[in-house]
Amino acid sequence: MANEAYISKGTSLLFNGEGGAAVAFSVEGIANNSGWVSAQRDLGAAPRPGLYDWSCEVQFQATPTQGAGLELYAAFAPDGDSTQIDGDIGASDAALGDVDMRRNLTFIGFVTSENAAASEKCVASGQFECFKRYISIVAYNASGAAVNATDTNFRFDLAPAFWQGQ
Repeated sequence: MANEAYISKGTSLLFNGEGGAAVAFSVEGIANNSGWVSAQRDLGAAPRPGLYDWSCEVQFQATPTQGAGLELYAAFAPDGDSTQIDGDIGASDAALGDVDMRRNLTFIGFVTSENAAASEKCVASGQFECFKRYISIVAYNASGAAVNATDTNFRFDLAPAFWQGQ
C-alpha cells in the first residue's frame, strides 16, 4: 500500500574481543563491581538513523547472584567533537576508570542472570535513541561473579533501525 512506514534494519555491528569484531569491547574476564568501555564507534555524518537495536549475550565464570547481572550504558560524543565524551570515559577499549562515572552515561539495559548457573548464557535485548555521531558501549558487572574469560562468551550487537516510507 502507498504511504506506509516500515522499520528497516541496517547492518549489525559486533562489539566484543574477537578478532573479527567491528568494535573492540574486551568485557571477557572483568571482575564483579568493575566496568569496561568499548572502543569508540563513528556512526557516520548526519543524516543517519537515530534508533538502535541492541542484543547482548554474556556467560559468567562462576555462579552469579540470581537476579543480578550486567548493566549496559552508552556514552555519546557530538558530531563536532569526538573527544567530548559523556562521563569523560575515553575512546579506547579499556577498563572503566571510575565506576561512578556510569551515572553520567545513558542506561540502555540490563542482562540478568535468571538461573544463577556458571554455564548459563544470559541474553537480553532492547532499543535506544542516539542522536550523536560517536558512541561507546559500557558494561558494568554487578553479577556477583566474573564474566567468563573466553571472547566468544560475551557479545554485544548493535544495529540501526529506521523508519522507511513506502
